[in-house]
Formats: sequence, structure tokens, C-alpha cells
Amino acid sequence: MTLTELRGVIPPIVTPFDEAGELDTASLRRATNYLIDNGVHGIFCLGSTGECAALTDVERITIVQTVVEETAGRVPVLAGITETSTRRTIRLGQMVIEAGAQAVVVAPPFYHMNSQDELLTYYRDLAAALPVPIIAYNVPVLVKTPLEPATVEILAKEGTILALKDSGGNSNILRDYIMRTKGIPGFTVLTGMEFLVDTAIQMGAHGSVPGIGNVAPAEYVELYNLSCAGEYAKARELQERLIKLFEICYQGSPKLSGSASALSGFKSAMRWLGVIETAKMAPPLGSLNAEEEEKVRQVLVDLGFLK
Repeated sequence: MTLTELRGVIPPIVTPFDEAGELDTASLRRATNYLIDNGVHGIFCLGSTGECAALTDVERITIVQTVVEETAGRVPVLAGITETSTRRTIRLGQMVIEAGAQAVVVAPPFYHMNSQDELLTYYRDLAAALPVPIIAYNVPVLVKTPLEPATVEILAKEGTILALKDSGGNSNILRDYIMRTKGIPGFTVLTGMEFLVDTAIQMGAHGSVPGIGNVAPAEYVELYNLSCAGEYAKARELQERLIKLFEICYQGSPKLSGSASALSGFKSAMRWLGVIETAKMAPPLGSLNAEEEEKVRQVLVDLGFLK
């Protein structure tokens, strides 16, 4: 499958672990089928929701291989390769491509901050070295350096990147990305802001990459379809229900970081839905305890996701 355009709902799949903290490939296969059976348009491995920065190289490659095998060509498989330098990113890119990824998703390097000129060189070097499409990823809260709209416009116009995933949290900047790139054939903008999918589609975005789409993939696909069809009242109603679902992210005690509470909340919900076995996180991130997981279950019941 050769990607020439990327749109729709592409969840960043969670990374399941067993009780001993080892990668749970059986749960990963179930999660892959759960997403595809509920209509998603692609699967993104090794994203922030997949705890990409916490994984070993062996775990990363196993995840991509497992999802590619289970997907069996039904939807495109993307893999995150965000790293700290050009050479390290190219190395990881080559590994995930060999494992079967059809495109790579790359945020600016983390640890050191970079200038926008350095980012232009970075993405061009990646494009020259890697034989698959590159999706740029704006997530400054995690990597420090933002992708400015002018930088994205240059990279998109020259064909260095196929698409942009924006998780910057600023609707003004999202609109700037869309306005600057809307005339470029095949280029798409995807939002990572799960609270604003309906609004983003109305603005001209082409899809979403929702972490909580691991829990409610069918609802995010329906939200996308309603928004594309101009059924804005119905889309708004569904969007507001999905916003309420985010209560699963806030059930951890103050002992847990916000990231641990949210991502373990996703996993706990998936456990209650019978998709994966545990809500365990990669250390040092903590996991919800039994009492907190029961609160997650109650949110699912209250919103009609679980009986």
C-alpha cells in the first residue's frame, strides 16, 4: 500500500503490558482488531499514547511487526520515530520501515531545542534517507520546539512531508496550518485535540488522531463522518459526550502524574471493555489501583459505554 493521502480517524494505539510489565502482544493484537472492526482509517504505533519514549528498541519493533501482521493490509500502519537527533531518527525509521510501517510520524527532536531552519534541514534529511512518507508532528509540550506554520508550509509545498498531526492545543495555529496548506494537492492536516474534532473538521482539517479513540473508536469514526457530512448539531452532541468520557483520565490519585492517570485510564477502560488485560504503564509512570479502576468503570457505565 502506497500512501498518497492521509485522512480519517487514526488512533495512536496503546502499548499493553502484562502483570509482570512485559509487552503483551496478545492484547495488542486484540486492540488492533478492535480499532479496525470499529472503522478506523489507520493505526499509529509508537505515539505518545503508546508510551513511545519509554520503550526499548526490541519493544518498538515488536509492536510495529505485531500491528502490521494483525492489520494484514486492511488499513495503513504508521510508526512514530521521534528521537533526539537526525542520525538516531533515521536509524529508528529504518527499523520500523523494515518491520512494515508504511509511513513515519516525526516530531522535532527532543532534549535540545532547535531553530526552525534546523527543523527544515532535519525533515529534509529524513525525507532523503527514508523511503516512506513523513508525517510531521507538532507537540511542543513534550519536545519543547514547536513546528511553526511557515515551516510546515515550506515542507508541505516542497513535498518533504505528506501530512501534519497537530497536538499543540492552539486552535489559532491549527487554522493557520490549514489555511497555509489547503491548496497543496494531497496534503492533509490531522488534529490530536480530541475535544475539538468537530470544530477542526469544520475549519478544514482532514481527520483526527485521538488517544481516547482507543476506547471509543466507533464514536470517533461517527464524529468524523458527521462532521464531514455537515451534520454539525449531531456532531456537536457526540463530541460533548466524548468530552465527558475524558473523566476516565482524572481518576488517579495525586501520587500519579497527569500522564500516568490519563494513559492508565485509557488502558483501564479498554480492560473493562475486554480489549486488553491490564492498565499497567511503563515505569517510572505509575498505574491506577483497583479502587481507581472501579471509578473508570463507573464512568463507562454512566455514559453508556459499558453495561
